[in-house]
Amino acid sequence: MKKLLLLLTLVLCLSGCGMLVEDTYLVTEKHSEQPTEPSQEPSEQAEPSVISNRSQLRGAVLSCIRNWLERDTLRVQDYEGDLDTDLPEIVRYATEEDPIGAFAVDFVDAELHGSSDDGRIELSIVFRRSAAEIDSIVTVNTTANALRRIEQALTSYETALTLRIRDYDETDFASHIRAYALENPDLVLALPEVSAEVYPPSGQTRILEVHFNYPHTREQMRTMHTSVRTLLSSAFSYVSSGTTDAERVELLSRFLMMRYRYHTLENEPAMPAYELLQEGRAHSLSFATVFRYECTLLGIESYLVSGTRNDLPHYWNIVHLDGVYYHVDLMRGIESEESGLHLFSEQEMLSEGYAWALESYPQNPEPTVDDEPHETESVQPTESDEPDPTELPEPTEEPVPSEEPTEPTDPTEP
Repeated sequence: MKKLLLLLTLVLCLSGCGMLVEDTYLVTEKHSEQPTEPSQEPSEQAEPSVISNRSQLRGAVLSCIRNWLERDTLRVQDYEGDLDTDLPEIVRYATEEDPIGAFAVDFVDAELHGSSDDGRIELSIVFRRSAAEIDSIVTVNTTANALRRIEQALTSYETALTLRIRDYDETDFASHIRAYALENPDLVLALPEVSAEVYPPSGQTRILEVHFNYPHTREQMRTMHTSVRTLLSSAFSYVSSGTTDAERVELLSRFLMMRYRYHTLENEPAMPAYELLQEGRAHSLSFATVFRYECTLLGIESYLVSGTRNDLPHYWNIVHLDGVYYHVDLMRGIESEESGLHLFSEQEMLSEGYAWALESYPQNPEPTVDDEPHETESVQPTESDEPDPTELPEPTEEPVPSEEPTEPTDPTEP
């Protein structure tokens, strides 16, 4: 019995020692998690930048902007130059001429305390852009590279893009975006609303901020995009079955004009190819966009013409067939309910109330003096003047394609 009591006593003692060790360990852990003394924080130990000349002052101010420091102290010591003149000039440069400052900063207050030999400058910066917006700036070396980056943003339906462009060239970015979207309906479904701002307004290096506004969400745009690409690809397979360029253009016009009983749009569509091919909503821009794209896939030279018809904005195409440039307006056929492809000459288009910048598009060459027909009344044929049957007669009209269109061109048609 005594041995049993002794054994129990030893167990209790050992348990108590274990508990004591565990408590001591917990206290130690708790102590180790206490924060260090404020005097040991590195930020409290930082010394103000020492400024001794104009170059250092400019670099320090720009560094504060790039690092998004709203407040900073610059120590001035034995300053070389006129600090009273340099300080406001550098602040002006940083906010008006430096690209990042012009883009990101709203106001800078720089106050000198003491003298230029021994003093300090208290900087206060009010930003209109966040630190994340500054960090998101992408640097490119030329405007051409910037345009390629914008095209990538369009194909992925990005809503904003900020570029720092070195070797900047003046460019109408909104016009380039529109042209790229119209030329590539397989890559860019919509004509986004675009706002583009450049900072500063002059200089070799500038920041471009572009915002894109699409009619639908990115996910919806991608779904619609897939359906349009399928239709464009299938249309190419159908049209390419023609054996000549004239036959292929005829098949293309048949495909586009006979798919729907179209509902005509008055306003310019935001998604030209989609609204035409998927919704049956017709506009001259939609027809001209898809027609030019399919011709390009077929290797047929074609153009999208922007002009007016009866003084109203209108779009159509110019197509090159058998050495001759013809005008094609599919929207006109839809409005007049005429079937078949109609190829118009430049003069026929002008007489029908169309107007466009003629010098911006290819034209058929003017006939030379040797090509002009002779007056039959003034030339009496003689035995020596009789035509040689082995020679072709001189042309009396503009050249025509080697193969006639499926339906004759009637200049009097409405």
